[in-house]
Amino acid sequence: MITNEMEFDETVTTVMDDLGMYEDIQIFIDDNEVYIRQYNENIDKHDLVVMSSEMYYQMIKAMNLPEGMFQFAFTDNAGNVKIKKNIGM
Repeated sequence: MITNEMEFDETVTTVMDDLGMYEDIQIFIDDNEVYIRQYNENIDKHDLVVMSSEMYYQMIKAMNLPEGMFQFAFTDNAGNVKIKKNIGM
């Protein structure tokens, strides 16, 4: 299950484990960066990953690509992207 909340300057997506085995994951997306956090019970704090919007997009796209090394070309401000080349492995 997920929730999406649209704020003035960011979108917050929460991904919940339907089986209750894992802590929720929250994704905060703004124009410049993406923050992914998950509560870590062992240290009583959130683990945090910060990346650019482009890196986040590439991470999502990678789930549908075959094995290999790929370079992305961000073609305009509207977020249109094409895969520039498969560099191979």
